[in-house]
Amino acid sequence: MKKVYRIIIYFLAWLLFAVIAIVLNVLNIDWSATSLANGVAVIIFLGIVQGSVLEIPVQSIATLIVGGHKRHNKKCSSDGLTLILNYNLLATTKADIEECFQSMHRAFMGNLNVNVSAVLLSATNDPELKRYELEMRNKYRSLIYFELFHEGVLFSEREMEKIDVNRLQHIWLNFIHIEPLEFLYCHLDGICEKFIREFMVIHRVSRVLKKCGQYQDLMLLSDGRLTAFTYCDMDYYGKLGRAYGEPLFEPSSDVNNILNRKFDYTLVLDSDTGVPTGTVYQLLQIAAAHPNSGIIQPAIKFHCSESDTIFMQLETSRQNIFEPITNAITSILEQSSFFGKGLIKNRIYIDNVIGSEEKLIERVPVDVISHDTFEAAILKPLYAGSVYLTEAPCYNYITWNIRERRWNRGEILLALYFWPTFFGIPMRLLQRLFQGKGYNKIQLRTKTSLDFVTSYIAHSALRNMLMKPLLLIYICIHYGVKMHYDYTPIIIVMFLVIIFPKFATCTRHNIKPVILETIGSIMQFTPEAVVGIVRIFRAWIANIGLNFHWVPQRTIEEEFKKSNPLLSSFRHLWGYSLLAMVIGVLVVLFVQYALLLLVMLVTLFCLPIFTGVTSLKTQLHCRSNRVHDYEESFRATTP
Repeated sequence: MKKVYRIIIYFLAWLLFAVIAIVLNVLNIDWSATSLANGVAVIIFLGIVQGSVLEIPVQSIATLIVGGHKRHNKKCSSDGLTLILNYNLLATTKADIEECFQSMHRAFMGNLNVNVSAVLLSATNDPELKRYELEMRNKYRSLIYFELFHEGVLFSEREMEKIDVNRLQHIWLNFIHIEPLEFLYCHLDGICEKFIREFMVIHRVSRVLKKCGQYQDLMLLSDGRLTAFTYCDMDYYGKLGRAYGEPLFEPSSDVNNILNRKFDYTLVLDSDTGVPTGTVYQLLQIAAAHPNSGIIQPAIKFHCSESDTIFMQLETSRQNIFEPITNAITSILEQSSFFGKGLIKNRIYIDNVIGSEEKLIERVPVDVISHDTFEAAILKPLYAGSVYLTEAPCYNYITWNIRERRWNRGEILLALYFWPTFFGIPMRLLQRLFQGKGYNKIQLRTKTSLDFVTSYIAHSALRNMLMKPLLLIYICIHYGVKMHYDYTPIIIVMFLVIIFPKFATCTRHNIKPVILETIGSIMQFTPEAVVGIVRIFRAWIANIGLNFHWVPQRTIEEEFKKSNPLLSSFRHLWGYSLLAMVIGVLVVLFVQYALLLLVMLVTLFCLPIFTGVTSLKTQLHCRSNRVHDYEESFRATTP
């Protein structure tokens, strides 16, 4: 079936279900006992909530029809294509640096090739931490040299079975024609030296555009540019811009090594992102078969062990359960979101997102947080679900909530640019009012037009965010409306969100994780009508007054590891329990038939307990133990 027909059927089904829901809501209201104004208000709010929620059953039905299996993208030979593994880091502790180097070393060694380089692109401020990054680079270079030299000796002795299979195929067999002794004494040292020079660290000068600016500047460096020409116009960016002609990076041999290399692709990664062995080869083969794709988005898989927290395991199960839906929907739409970690084709990105010094484009707003939404809207990523990157899920509910608040702040900023008149003008006026002399006027140089499907994908997170206040409004106003079946609408909403998708993804092999995830979702998401509003309000205030404080996830993790998880949970979430208790008493005293509201308040009151319990580990091991053997090996082999 053609793409256009699939899309029409998908959205018509959604619209049909929404219309049916509205009709049933109208029939469910006892109009003889309800005022017209209250009835219409309930229908509007409930229609919006149910209409948004109905996206989930439509996706589930689509998954059942087209299948949730992984699609294997077309591949071609990738000989000659060059790629740089780009790990982006803003370190606040040495532990951040160590974690990033562990990830980068595994990615580099697991995908070693003459056409693959790796760089840790640092935006770290502390000079001591910068020096530590360079020390760690040198230590890992020594480790890489040792590993490769050892394999080279084995290769010269033709003990192929003791060599890593991927490195044997992509590195050592290229020298099979050389005599063993000649290879050992004349070539091996040079080969090892060449590869360790491709394991690099560079320090960015500016903080413009944050992570997005880091890999934009890396692409420009690879393209032959040492100094800044983007985001320098003070008329557009004010104090958020940078000086024209300032260095992109602090001078170093690694910067010179990347300069003008003209890498074909950049694999953008976070500091904790894992790149499984062979992933780069597969991505380059997919890229070779799709040369017009600006972004290739691999799947993102959460990884955790039995010694991780219960919450991490719930998040991992949830992702595994919903993976088939992602596979199906990206297949129907032939388009994907960009998750901020993926393969970018440098030339296409520069030409369509950055521009040239003679003709600047600068499509990504200088103050935006969710840069990946703009990049996806421009380049329409190709989803490669058969290939995946790995990352750790949030440690517990607290870190999940902090991440959600940061994302909500990003969505509010996106709305400012997507609807510059309806939402942007009031927001800018409020910013000017609250920030006073600190207000910085910002303009977008090049606007991005979104087609229908791209808009649907770009606004998905915003739809989910707005569902929470709408749901709370409905819960509050529905008491003024007499219904034949009072609790049916909200029960249907919860069923569609939590239960219905399981019909598309549940099998006899995953039935137990599905049941556990469902129970966890009820406890985690039932209070979201209240918690979500608090989160949105704090994100909105942060955008208006620039009053925000970034709390590193590692800080929260260390706090919970060093103290009682239940006590730490109450220290962070006691306000929700107090609010639930106060409102609960008022509801019991003054509101009749408030079962729905009481259920929400009970789960809100229990939120710290849920957080404390799910912050426990199923085994008495620290999370870092899963890399204990690796670290011991590293210490034993580094000079």
